[in-house]
Amino acid sequence: MKNDLDVCIYSPSEKIWGGGQIYIENLCRYMNEQDVATVIATSEPDTFSCPTIAMDSVASKAKRLSSSLSLAKTLKRFNIKVIVLNDLSSLWLAPIFRLQGFKVISLLHLYLQKKNAAGLGHSDAEYNLLRFSSRFCDKVFSVNKENIQAFPVEVEFVGNFISPWFFDDSKVAKKYDLGIISRLSSEKNFPLFIDLIQRINAQSTEPIKALILGRGEEKENILSTIEQAGLQDNIDLQDWVDRKDLPAIYDSIKCFAITSHHEGFATTLLEAHARGVPAITTKSAGFCAEFIEGFGDATGISFIPEDVKSVSFQQQVLFLIERSNDYHDNCINKAQLFDEDKVLGKITQQIEQLLSRKTRQAK
Repeated sequence: MKNDLDVCIYSPSEKIWGGGQIYIENLCRYMNEQDVATVIATSEPDTFSCPTIAMDSVASKAKRLSSSLSLAKTLKRFNIKVIVLNDLSSLWLAPIFRLQGFKVISLLHLYLQKKNAAGLGHSDAEYNLLRFSSRFCDKVFSVNKENIQAFPVEVEFVGNFISPWFFDDSKVAKKYDLGIISRLSSEKNFPLFIDLIQRINAQSTEPIKALILGRGEEKENILSTIEQAGLQDNIDLQDWVDRKDLPAIYDSIKCFAITSHHEGFATTLLEAHARGVPAITTKSAGFCAEFIEGFGDATGISFIPEDVKSVSFQQQVLFLIERSNDYHDNCINKAQLFDEDKVLGKITQQIEQLLSRKTRQAK
């Protein structure tokens, strides 16, 4: 590793590999390609295929706090000038790193909200602490738009991104009518997806075939729900695959689905669109609903959980499945609005400006 680095991306997550981790891994790679020497600080360095600095476990808030000063000393030894705090789970450390002399950037994936009926969000104390901490950031970027209104400082919406290698305009035979590619966690609301498959099967003249692909703590509950619904022949539950194999999985699906209680701007939605696959998504899934319905021509349907019981909505989903090929080109064109240069390039450019300002101040 170089002894003279520019940027450290702080990643407190452990035993999770999802859109947020993919995002910062690619941001790290992109900045290094632009000659901005960047590393990720993580307790799981082997999970990233980019330069890293190993740190102790920071799974709890107490560990994040207790290790922050020692990490700051380590970063100073590498001459790091800018720290990027990844998501809300690390934003509250902004005052500490700012007082240690770093330029501080917050990169938000999920949106700040007070705890709701589903138990998602933050307590009043956490909510106010995060808003306060944002004042110590030199820049706040957000993957979704909701954070623009949630903070007392300026928040710049940058969106998610899709890498060039993921695109393909070819059309192939489909195996599944609907599919979810996701971490198997409760926030993804798989019972809603299974309920939808059961209901649209009752409306369809042909059996509806669905795919759930992922890994996580909800696997056994999902299998049990599928069995209780009698959908073993209709829903395939498959384990996670290597990222290089994902395009072929998307190619096998007519329509992608997000049934989450909560999202930012799902990487999987952009990936599905890059392969020409339209989508349905819950309105609570962050920017996803606006992406499919508010950017140019519609490339899917957004809905609330109660809609699943509506025969009219069920028929809309069946129509989207039946006409999925008609959306192919529009999906690809929409995904290209969020390519790496537009998203990661914007973040990199502003970090370069901070680095330039920091160098001038040092002189």
